[in-house]
Amino acid sequence: MLKSGFGSLTTSCFRLLTIRDEALAKAWLAELLDTGLIVSAKQVGKPKQEKQEKKKENEKATKPLDAVVAIGFTYSGLAKLGCRETSDHPFPTPFRSGMGSELRARLLRDDDRQWSWTDREGPGGGEVVHILLAEWKARGAVSRLPEIKSSAFSVIEVGEDSDFFDGDGKLREPFGFRDGLAQPVIRGLRDEDGETLRAARDEAGDLYGDRLVEPGEFILGYRNEYDELTFCPNVEGWTSANGRFTLNGSYLAVRQFEQDVTAFRAFEMANADFFAANGVSAGEKLMGRRKNGLPLSWKGDPTVPAPDSAADAFRYRVDDADGFMCPKGAHVRRSNPRDSLGIDVQSSIKSSKLHRLLRRGRPYRESSGRQGIFFIACNADLERQFEFIHQRWLQNRRFGTLESQDDPVVGSQPCPKTFTIPGLASGREVSLQHFTQTLGGGYFFLPGIAALRFIARA
Repeated sequence: MLKSGFGSLTTSCFRLLTIRDEALAKAWLAELLDTGLIVSAKQVGKPKQEKQEKKKENEKATKPLDAVVAIGFTYSGLAKLGCRETSDHPFPTPFRSGMGSELRARLLRDDDRQWSWTDREGPGGGEVVHILLAEWKARGAVSRLPEIKSSAFSVIEVGEDSDFFDGDGKLREPFGFRDGLAQPVIRGLRDEDGETLRAARDEAGDLYGDRLVEPGEFILGYRNEYDELTFCPNVEGWTSANGRFTLNGSYLAVRQFEQDVTAFRAFEMANADFFAANGVSAGEKLMGRRKNGLPLSWKGDPTVPAPDSAADAFRYRVDDADGFMCPKGAHVRRSNPRDSLGIDVQSSIKSSKLHRLLRRGRPYRESSGRQGIFFIACNADLERQFEFIHQRWLQNRRFGTLESQDDPVVGSQPCPKTFTIPGLASGREVSLQHFTQTLGGGYFFLPGIAALRFIARA
């Protein structure tokens, strides 16, 4: 899961499990491990182009995966399954308290929570879940998951859907934008989702290094951007000679967003006249990218597709310091400021690498018609990565030089709210409403395979 976004597996389903019977839950976990659905990084093949180049050298090419599963546990879920942290190496406070706690609600500036699920009892209620089960399959593949019995778990299922992939195999979210762009590259665990390493570097040129991040920012027990080994918590009874329980694991920050597509399209229509004359839509200004994934500062023909590495090779400070192309408060500029917040380009890039997230969620659509993003962010330090971005950049109403504005797409301030767009003939702001609603959220630990086996038999 950390190596690949499984772009060739176009059907996804996310299930949130609450444990009813600990013994039955462990038996089910053991069955899951026997299916082979949980794979290691070595089992995730190289990109297709590299496979073709190596075919003559290696006739026994890796068999393509048609289904994979990842599984994560909340702090209370680990406790229910008998995993107790040691006093010498405890879990970090955010994971222990949970996203659903009152403390995290205040820190994350979540106003008036009315969630349907959460990881801990707290404001806004919602069912307390213990396990996240993420499944990706090739279109038409039959699920090989062991039966999830009601005697073992209660289940919240987030709709299975593959309709968000367009004809060229690219993923789009419900508002119509290319999704999955601007991903960091983990040094030593690279996956370019179809591009060879050489092609990716050639397309990005000198800016390829802006994406390259040390593994310890996402994987516990490895060196991070501070050149320090990421802290590994431990649990009682773990006796492996190869490190502590959490080695090779990661923390997942998970949120289920519902998107109001009707409201978003109405906003675009209401502001169509001005923005059409400038070659972009109102929604593209809010998001900070064109719907085909190209940056708003793209210097080539924006109607001609470009490789993802080329589309992600840009900075703000030199080409767009004042936000005339990509507004300073746009969603992508807030979530990854790149070179725009430090005293110079290099210090800004170095600082931004301390707050990167690896996104592994997908869009979803339910039978009720509800649709949105099931957001999953992998990180090794929940406070310094997910919570910092959410609190200091997305929800910060004084981000950069802005005043009284938060993120135009996932912000929480009361409506009507405003969004500053430099260059508007009739002023500098447009009025907005809420386009997204959070339905649930939680922090999960994604264990390495050895740790998962330990959980199943603990």
